[in-house]
Amino acid sequence: MRVKPITLGLAILTLSSTALTGVIMSNVHATEVNPSQVENVAQEPIVPADVYERLGHPDVIITKDDGFFVKTPQPVLDFSQDEIVYDSAMTTDETKVIIAYDDTYIKEEDNK
Repeated sequence: MRVKPITLGLAILTLSSTALTGVIMSNVHATEVNPSQVENVAQEPIVPADVYERLGHPDVIITKDDGFFVKTPQPVLDFSQDEIVYDSAMTTDETKVIIAYDDTYIKEEDNK
């Protein structure tokens, strides 16, 4: 009996793919994941409130033109509008006060 080459090729392909699938399945090992390990990875660190507050509100701002501004506890009202900026990136040589991060920063000295 004569078998067509296409049928013989399909039979060999089916057998080899079945054997290859068996080899792959025998080499794959599922590892057991401990649920407590997953919970520990998913949790974010707890930061104390005072540390978190300090991270968002720096004590000193140093500008691109080496201006040195220090945080003051109370707002200062004896400056003109030309000497006050609300964004530390917009400072000039005439800037004396930065109001940012809900705090007031006053120029202390030039670091030149």
